Amino acid sequence: MLMVEESNFFWFGVVLWLGGTAFLLSLLGSNKTNSSTDTPPSTTAPDSSPLPPVALDCTYRFDEILSDRLQKAKIFTWNQFQRKGGLTPLHLKQLRQGHLDKLSFAELKRVAILLNWSLEELFQTYGITFPSLGQAFQEVAKLHEQGQQLYNEKVTLEMDLSTAQTSLAIVRQDLATVQERVELLETELERREQHWQTTVEDANNQVIQLQQQCRRLRAEVQQQRDQLTLEFQLETFGLLQTLLMNFPTATVMAEVKPNLPARNVVALFGPLKSLLDRWDYQPIGEAWGQVFFDPQLHQADSPDIREGELVYVRFVGYRDGDQILCPAKVSRTLPRA
Repeated sequence: MLMVEESNFFWFGVVLWLGGTAFLLSLLGSNKTNSSTDTPPSTTAPDSSPLPPVALDCTYRFDEILSDRLQKAKIFTWNQFQRKGGLTPLHLKQLRQGHLDKLSFAELKRVAILLNWSLEELFQTYGITFPSLGQAFQEVAKLHEQGQQLYNEKVTLEMDLSTAQTSLAIVRQDLATVQERVELLETELERREQHWQTTVEDANNQVIQLQQQCRRLRAEVQQQRDQLTLEFQLETFGLLQTLLMNFPTATVMAEVKPNLPARNVVALFGPLKSLLDRWDYQPIGEAWGQVFFDPQLHQADSPDIREGELVYVRFVGYRDGDQILCPAKVSRTLPRA
């Protein structure tokens, strides 16, 4: 929008007022000229005889003033005035009532000529005055002040609008950044959820597989344990079969024959020695043999026996390599025969 500068706006108002005043004055001057032209001067002496009576009734506000001027213009009826002035009945009535604003400029001009008035005299008769130059300047100054205020308000509004637009652009940019960040986070969250679901599903599948494998291994181990126990029992029974078969008989014979030599009973324990050899178990010491006390290999029957003291082996112990299966039981003396 084109904005008039402050100084130009003031002088524009002044020039506008001067131009309007000059135009109005030129119209008034032309009306006087036309009046003198349309009414030629009389070549005869004025008639001093009294005017005939006129049918000009005074009904409205300005009828008395108009009738006085019409008599001087030798117009004696309102109808005659209407025809010469080119007025409609309604406009004639409005003129008599004082409503000049209802008539056109051409009608006002013709009325002023018929009444031998200028437009300015017609307006003044009806109480319409023109403002003076000082008043015009005051009005122009007021308009200028109002225009300046409007201009300042417009500038302020434009600055506020520019600031608001800048802020809005920043907010939109921040909002776009935030939205982009949110979209990235949502995408990352969705990816992680999918990965987590896949991981959980894989973990569950692995757990299920491990549980199945564990149950299968337990079943296999139990089956192998049962199989090994059965095989061990069968193997041990095979090795001890002779002892197990002869031991009940030897027990009965010992009851029946108390004097039976022990040598005959010792022969029954041969399978046990074979079993120990098969398992590769080594004896610790010899029955009733003398050894130096070693607390790692021997179990003393008295707590006062010291390491390195010479003792007797009363019951043989066994070992499997470096592992002591059972220590040999020792004492300072042998049992009495």
